[in-house]
Amino acid sequence: MTDANPTDGENHTTPEEDISIEDSARRIDAAMSRLAVLDLDGALAILTEVEEALRFPRDPAARVQWARCLNGLGFIELMDAKQMRATREAGAQDGSEPDYEFQFGLKRAIARFEQALASQTVPKFRSYVEGNKAYVLALLGQTGAAETLLRRLFKDGGRDFYDGQVRDTERNPIPEDRAVRRLLDDLWEETDK
Repeated sequence: MTDANPTDGENHTTPEEDISIEDSARRIDAAMSRLAVLDLDGALAILTEVEEALRFPRDPAARVQWARCLNGLGFIELMDAKQMRATREAGAQDGSEPDYEFQFGLKRAIARFEQALASQTVPKFRSYVEGNKAYVLALLGQTGAAETLLRRLFKDGGRDFYDGQVRDTERNPIPEDRAVRRLLDDLWEETDK
């Protein structure tokens, strides 16, 4: 799930950054807009540049933006892994062999999400990262961990959060998304009572 950022209007840089907080937020917002329409290459170009400028910031406001950037990069890893899986599925004679490259791509995404969660302090943005992490956990078959995160996120985020998770399963759909969608629907039905 992507995010949008309301900035506080301040335009300041910290000693270790080459980019202002306001400019980084604006650029990340532009990248998130590109991710929403699956312009992964356009988003990657923006996020890579911002991530390099903000890498390991000490300023709390810069850390928020850096974590948003890492979430976007993790989302790209996730969508790339799904695209690769869909391409292989279309050309595969027999889907019985594990797709190690797909799993590796998902694990790279999880690593980005973990790094983002270690820095992200804004609850709204944390929930986007946790939603992406839950989705990857479900794709990896770690449903117990995914369920724990999703229950809380559905309780806190409501229908909008559920809808965002469903949208992600519809982007570059792969066979594993059917099980994830069932999980989302079951948990939402449980939460919505």
